[in-house]
Amino acid sequence: MRVLLGRPGARCWEPGEIATPEPGPGELLVRVRAAGVNRADLLALAGRYPVPHAGPDGVFVAGMELAGEVVAAGPGTAGRGLGDRVCCSAAAAFADYAVVDARRALPVPAGLPWADAAALPVALETAHDALVTQAGFGSGSVLVLGGTTGVGQVAIRLARALGAEPVLATTTSPAKRDALAAAGAVPLVSPDGLADAVRSATGGEGVDVVLDLVGGEHLAAALTGVRVGGTVVQIGRLAGPAATLDLNTLSFRRLRLIGTTFSVRSADERAAVTAALAPVLDLVVDGRVRPTVDRVVPFHEASAALDHLRSGAAIGKVVLDLGESAPGQA
Repeated sequence: MRVLLGRPGARCWEPGEIATPEPGPGELLVRVRAAGVNRADLLALAGRYPVPHAGPDGVFVAGMELAGEVVAAGPGTAGRGLGDRVCCSAAAAFADYAVVDARRALPVPAGLPWADAAALPVALETAHDALVTQAGFGSGSVLVLGGTTGVGQVAIRLARALGAEPVLATTTSPAKRDALAAAGAVPLVSPDGLADAVRSATGGEGVDVVLDLVGGEHLAAALTGVRVGGTVVQIGRLAGPAATLDLNTLSFRRLRLIGTTFSVRSADERAAVTAALAPVLDLVVDGRVRPTVDRVVPFHEASAALDHLRSGAAIGKVVLDLGESAPGQA
C-alpha cells in the first residue's frame, strides 16, 4: 500500500510502499479516504514532536488523523461492522490503510464528506478536552487565540453550541477577520490592544475561559483581559514556546493557567478523551460543530499541502485526498 514517510529534518514526506497492516485486539483496519494535515505533522518532520512508532533510523509513516471505512476488525471490537464510516485521530494516517484503536473511532454522520470527516477528529478532541474537561466550562464567555486554525474554527463553533456568550477569537491578519465571524466569533486582531478589546466585549468583566492556540506574546497580552478567577488553557505554540508573563496579573486576578498536550498521553488517556465526546456528537450530526476545510490536496501532491500550511495562509484544515483506488483490499 502507498504511504508517506517522514524523515526528521526532511523538507517533505517521501512516497513509499509497505505491506498492509493487520488489526490486533481492540483494533480496526480502516481504508483511508482522506487524512487531515496538522501543524504537529510539520513538527514531526522537524524532529520536534514525539513519534513513538518511528523506526531505529527515525523514519515513520506520517499523519495523525483520518476518515474512511472499516475493512477488518480485530478481537474485542464488538459493535464495529465492516463498511462502517469512521473518523479517528491515529498514527500513520497517511496511508491507504491504517490500524486504529477502536475506542477512538468516531462515527461519520451520513452525508458528511470524507474531507470534512478527516478534518474533524484532532480539532474536536483538542477543543473539547481543553474547554470542557480541562477548563470545566459550563457557561460564560470564551476567547480563542488563533481562531483561524483548524482547532480554532472547531473551538469557536463548539463554544457557541455549548452556550458561550460572547465567543471572541483572534487572528494576526485583518484579512482573516471574516472567517472568525463566519464561524460565529467576535473577531479581534492580536496581540496589540487585545486585553482592552476583550474587556470591552465582555462589559468590562473580562473573559471566563481562554483557549490559547498561539502562545508567545499573544498569551501574555491576553492575561489582563481574563476575569478574576478565570481560566487559560495553553494548547498550541504557533508564536513560539516562550512568553514573558506578569506574575502579578496571574496572582492578583487568581487565574488558572493550564498546559495541555496529547503528544505524551497514553493510549488509555487518549481513548478517554474520545469517550468524553459522547455528549456532543449530536452537535456534529446536526452541523452546529463542523470543521473548516481550507483545501483538499491529492495524495500524490502532498508537498503542496505542506507548502500551503507553512505559508500561514490557510484558514482551517488542509486535507489529503486518498479517494483513488488503493491496492489490495479496495
